[in-house]
Amino acid sequence: MTAAARSDVLRHVIFAPFDNGERAVAIADRMRTAILLDVFADGEQLPSEAELAAQFGVSPVTLREALSLLRAAGLVETRRGRSGGSFVRRTDYNPEVLGRQKLAEISTLDLRDLLDWRSSVAQACAAMAAERASDEEVEDLHVLVEAFETAPDAMTARLCEGRIHVCLAAASQSVRHTKATVQVLIDCGSMLSLVFASPILRERVAKSHRDLYDHVRLGDRVGAAASAAESANRIQQALAALARDLQKGKVS
Repeated sequence: MTAAARSDVLRHVIFAPFDNGERAVAIADRMRTAILLDVFADGEQLPSEAELAAQFGVSPVTLREALSLLRAAGLVETRRGRSGGSFVRRTDYNPEVLGRQKLAEISTLDLRDLLDWRSSVAQACAAMAAERASDEEVEDLHVLVEAFETAPDAMTARLCEGRIHVCLAAASQSVRHTKATVQVLIDCGSMLSLVFASPILRERVAKSHRDLYDHVRLGDRVGAAASAAESANRIQQALAALARDLQKGKVS
């Protein structure tokens, strides 16, 4: 799958209509993930409010609430006038604020359940990618793994991590697993910015990603799944430890 085709698939997943009960917060979460995965480039104009509301299957009022949340997060700016509209802006976004809030509020059992799900989705995508990835997708994965290895900070590492998982999901050729991967990124992405502040963790996860790439390149589905599990487990342990410290007030 080419990069353009992968972007098309992601846009299809991002703009899928919402089920009953999902409202402005869910739309904002999905759009935030799309922006941070480069589905929309920095400075790109979003579709009109009417178009977005129709694509999401919600009312214009709900859509405007979602855009308001994105503006408050520093990810979107709205300009008035003939050339106005809503435009992507990443410069003021700080994912650590949202990540810290999520991690402080989630229960130990819910966090474990969420991260177990993250691991299972990653393992499934890695196994299928090892069997189905095209040469171009394998090379894309290589580039992303190298970018993670050289990430200078937590924010960059978190973005590379998300793109690695999207690459694996696209290579799996499974729309359901791509949807699951996007939802995982929505639910977990901001929390990763917290634990990736550790250079030691980034180094250990980078080693797992390098092994994962080698297994996908060689078509080894068992090895690919094992490497995905190893990476997920390292992150899970770090998040669990940080959550305990936050809830005990050891981290400000």
